[in-house]
Amino acid sequence: MKRLLHGLVLLCGLAAADAVAGCAAAEETVATCRIEGQQKQVSICLYEDESGPMDVAYRYGPVQGKEELVLRVPLMELGYLTASGAGVTVDETAIFASGDHSYRVTFGFRDGRKPDPSALHKFGTVQVLRQGATLAELACAPETIVRTPDLLLERMRERGRTHASDGTTLSNYDIDRPGPLSEAPPCARKNDVDTCWSLGVSAARAGDLALALGYYDKSCDAGFVTYGCYDGGKLYLHNRQLRDYAKAYERLDRSCKGSDPGQAPYACKYLGWMHQTGIGAKKDNAEAWRLLSAACFVRAEEPLIDGEGCDLLAKTILIGHPLGDAQAQRNSVGSGYLVYLALAMGCTDAADTVCAKAKTMLAEAKAARAAWVAYCDEDSGDCAGMLQPQENFSATLSQRERLFAHYQDALKTLGAP
Repeated sequence: MKRLLHGLVLLCGLAAADAVAGCAAAEETVATCRIEGQQKQVSICLYEDESGPMDVAYRYGPVQGKEELVLRVPLMELGYLTASGAGVTVDETAIFASGDHSYRVTFGFRDGRKPDPSALHKFGTVQVLRQGATLAELACAPETIVRTPDLLLERMRERGRTHASDGTTLSNYDIDRPGPLSEAPPCARKNDVDTCWSLGVSAARAGDLALALGYYDKSCDAGFVTYGCYDGGKLYLHNRQLRDYAKAYERLDRSCKGSDPGQAPYACKYLGWMHQTGIGAKKDNAEAWRLLSAACFVRAEEPLIDGEGCDLLAKTILIGHPLGDAQAQRNSVGSGYLVYLALAMGCTDAADTVCAKAKTMLAEAKAARAAWVAYCDEDSGDCAGMLQPQENFSATLSQRERLFAHYQDALKTLGAP
């Protein structure tokens, strides 16, 4: 990579002799780090000239010494991608082009890594490409990463940019820089959320889960909404350093009993799992069954279900029917049909593994001429049809409503704990 960078022309107005790879005093630091195993540094910086628009600078070179490469691009023209989701939090990628080369710099947090899979771990990478082919990929030393999450997003939104480079709409959540919890004002209602929950989200996006939990607790206790209860409960349950099972149960119970369709099924799933496993709560299969049913079999007016909760419910039903071994239970009319209904409902949540289990179960039951298959066909009109993908979300909701009705009828007819 060193040869490659030396072969490119500096595109910065600063004199090379005066330049270093970190951001200049007049610039805002988006992110900076030292490259793992090297004395090289990469930085992303923002600079606004009084006579022109805001620019973004890519700086690369020795930690001490002359820069090897500086690239500048107007902020509104910057290649920019962002992603959030399970296992990944606050991925931001800035893309700089120079001739047939491009430089993709990504910063963010990831979980699921050793030594503590429940913690957020900083990461940063630099990818160098020529005509789309990767020439080099470098990793930041995590302990050297300094970053202001969402700074690029904030500055772009201030200037009217609405979309990332892949066409996705830029997130419109509030961007805050929360201070210590001791200095926080009382929570206040804010549209359909509250100010404390918003500050908790900002703290979490910045990687400070302890501070985020403090704000989630304040939000939950304020009682405007249950968002803080749900997010705080998950942290108390999953994060090793913040774990408190009693608080996790109390927080998630509020959310499970709440009216928010985007949280209640998922909160009920976690509580059901706790009772199913005996982790953090009394092992109680009947209570697990009740809670997991609330996660899986939700009336169609509330369109969100938890497919994983359906899978857990299927396991709980097998445990709850004392009919001998698992195969005998699956073949029985009662537990077999109820298990299949749970898996079929999970299948409507695009849970591929749950769908596969349902298809395998049906095929094996047909081969064994299990009594529940005939009952299922008689009750539903087409047992296999329960697993057919629907053409649109409205049809999926109708399918869920049918499965909900079959499940309720089966509970009354075939029995439950």
